[in-house]
Amino acid sequence: MPILGTSQTIPCCPATGTLKKEGTRDRGENQKDLKKKLDGSCVSGNRNGMEKIKCDTEAVDSSIKSIFSERGDLDFAEQLWCKMKCVSSYQELIACFTLVLESLECGEIQPWIHHGSGSLLSKLIQQSYHGKMEAVSLTGITPVQMLLEIGLDKMKKDYVSFFIGQELATLTSLDCFISTSVDLQEQVHCVQKLHHMLEIMVSCTVLLQFKHESLFPWTQICIKYYRENPLDEKHVFQLPVSSALVKTFCQDSHLEVWKVDISSGHGPKEVKTTWQVSTNPPVEHMMSNSTGLLSDSTVNAGIEEKMYFITVVKCSQVHFR
Repeated sequence: MPILGTSQTIPCCPATGTLKKEGTRDRGENQKDLKKKLDGSCVSGNRNGMEKIKCDTEAVDSSIKSIFSERGDLDFAEQLWCKMKCVSSYQELIACFTLVLESLECGEIQPWIHHGSGSLLSKLIQQSYHGKMEAVSLTGITPVQMLLEIGLDKMKKDYVSFFIGQELATLTSLDCFISTSVDLQEQVHCVQKLHHMLEIMVSCTVLLQFKHESLFPWTQICIKYYRENPLDEKHVFQLPVSSALVKTFCQDSHLEVWKVDISSGHGPKEVKTTWQVSTNPPVEHMMSNSTGLLSDSTVNAGIEEKMYFITVVKCSQVHFR
């Protein structure tokens, strides 16, 4: 019989704490809810849970904002995006670009830009170095498209700066996400993929305190998935972790539900067993006997004993010859 081996994975799928409105409720239902609140019958656990989610979300968002404010090598187009992203009207957008293009054409400014920028504005700036610029009509969707292009360029460089700066990826591995040879819609999707991967890595760093040795292989898993698949923000990434890596985290977090997958063998002979244990019994009568009980007293001597109840046991089919 083969030796059993443990395999742990951490499912990662960032979520925010934003509440969504789900349809319209009639007056009677609203009155019932109000009465429950006045009677004090609403459970505070849900509120506390939402506050915890909100707190975690704010911590991740704050960390991401700091990442996007750390770069000090912004070129002219990127600095322009930082100013123009808050324009309040279409007319104001046209006025800004008109001023920039006239200044370039007259040689009043000769800004520098990063090599490889694919926006129309970047091309016009390069042309201005030689004293000749093509005419651009700032009508229709052209001004909006120009703003979108410099915004995408800025965000791509921010994401690349993070992943390369943290030694989580190489420029070659990120090539497919920063290409300017695809249309704008596809470039937007690529930036969304980069942001999704960033959220996962920042969440694992800020909330779980995981280090580079774990983040690097996880980044490669995310990159591989998004190289081959379209954007899917609901996708659950199975990220491998070692028991030693999560030992301290699990001890400090007072987890209430555990799930352990044990596998042995390979291919058609592989057998998988799943155990799920919880600090809450599945039924009340289990409190009065020792059926399905586990204790952590054997590994935490001298600490207050905590009891776990086996709530789920599953085993894959076993074939005998």
